[in-house]
Amino acid sequence: MKMSPFLGLLLLSLGCKKGGTSSAATPKISVEDITLSEGNGSTTNFEFTLKLDKAASSTVTVNYTTIDGTARAGEDYTASAGTVTFSANESEKKVVVPVTADDGREGDETFSLVLSNAGGASIARGTALATIVNDDTRVPFTNAGYDAPTSYAGYTLAWSDEFNGPSLNGSFWSNQNGDGCPNLCGWGNNELEYYTDRPENLFFQDGKLVIEARKEAFNGRQYTSSKILTAGKKAFKFGRIDIRAKLPKGKGIWPALWLLPQDNVFGGWPRSGEIDLMELVGHEPNKVYGTLHFGPGPGSTQISRGYTLANGTFNDEFHVFSLEWKQDQVKWLVDGVVYSTVNKADLGANNYPFNEQFYLIFNLAVGGNWPGNPDGTTAFPQWMVVDYIRVYQ
Repeated sequence: MKMSPFLGLLLLSLGCKKGGTSSAATPKISVEDITLSEGNGSTTNFEFTLKLDKAASSTVTVNYTTIDGTARAGEDYTASAGTVTFSANESEKKVVVPVTADDGREGDETFSLVLSNAGGASIARGTALATIVNDDTRVPFTNAGYDAPTSYAGYTLAWSDEFNGPSLNGSFWSNQNGDGCPNLCGWGNNELEYYTDRPENLFFQDGKLVIEARKEAFNGRQYTSSKILTAGKKAFKFGRIDIRAKLPKGKGIWPALWLLPQDNVFGGWPRSGEIDLMELVGHEPNKVYGTLHFGPGPGSTQISRGYTLANGTFNDEFHVFSLEWKQDQVKWLVDGVVYSTVNKADLGANNYPFNEQFYLIFNLAVGGNWPGNPDGTTAFPQWMVVDYIRVYQ
């Protein structure tokens, strides 16, 4: 049967009115991002604001839960979950999440509040990012850990730096800034950091030297850190070297305490040798390595051995990393325990370059061939904290 024009218009009008009424009656929920300083009290309340775009004519409910980002529940904030209820004619609610406040220097951290399962409304913006802004200057460490004797039979203290500050002793140390470019970009290891002598990257606290690796754009790199060396100022041949340090951790983090030849008697690297007193790759925070590099080149031949803690990590507290170095022999120790010995004969037909003068290097690299690059699990900043270096001969 043919529909009359009047009846068609009437049905169309009723249909439009019905659809428009339904859409207008359904409010939309959004949750807003929040950025606050961490504070120094016991906790700081982060208040997330949930809003309806229009007041509802009946009850609206929505579930929420917190999700870790770089901030961790139980450590940086209190995990929260529950249901928010809007009564009729309400359009705004708060969800409070306590954030743990302290006086420790750290990077800004994030977590999220996520909405789900709305009743009586739809979700327009269901995830809010909370940014915890660091407002502290102190690196969180204590003096706990192993401490070395101050004397050894048959040895005399030849040189030391106790790092009592307030600045780097220029009679002993120089900074090596940059990224190695243009001659050795990435320092030959595809490292990602740019070394600086800024107080953001090298400073002193509680009688300790602190090298800080930071995630920040600087001179074309995305990370900064610091590197110091005694080249041309302090060089040594033989003796015992003790370095007390607390090490960083995390994927792509690479602290090193090492030595290079002062005079390159046998030619360029690796022919004149390299002594790695201590290296750690941050994805193995409970293990350090002692290594000799040598050989005819261009790549190095090496002898490397590791030391693994029975419990915990090298980030938990201070340890003492030592070298006992004599004619035709090098030994590595952790907390007074020998874990590797290399004799001249172990190099076989290779030249033995380790009876010459060597200088010291401390650095904290980010990324590189060995540790790989940082990933989403790597927290920044990271610190290598050095209490002292003592050389006995």
